[in-house]
Amino acid sequence: MKQKIFARFLLFITVGHTLIGLIIFYPILIELPKLGWINSTGFHNLEGSVAVWFLLFAWPLFMITIQFWNQQVLIKNTFLICGFLGSIIGISLMPASGFWLLLILCAVGLYQNIKYKLIIT
Repeated sequence: MKQKIFARFLLFITVGHTLIGLIIFYPILIELPKLGWINSTGFHNLEGSVAVWFLLFAWPLFMITIQFWNQQVLIKNTFLICGFLGSIIGISLMPASGFWLLLILCAVGLYQNIKYKLIIT
């Protein structure tokens, strides 16, 4: 799978992750500014910490999307395998999560890479 194609699907996952986080954590997020910016989450506000980390997780996904956006090269199998294995760990910890989408994306990417290499050789 070319990085460009992977990026389009990853953007869908990233936007979905962010929107779901804003919907689920809205009541908590609107309370955070009342606590101030510095140290507004932590042990004293675990719900706020979960909300912030959930939303911040979209940031590295978005950075990968930007990096891959116009790349015509195949995505490396090691990247896809790491994503696949990380998804399995995520699914085992949180079965009702978006890790299923990443698992499918990485599995399809691996399948396409293998298929592409068989056609070339």
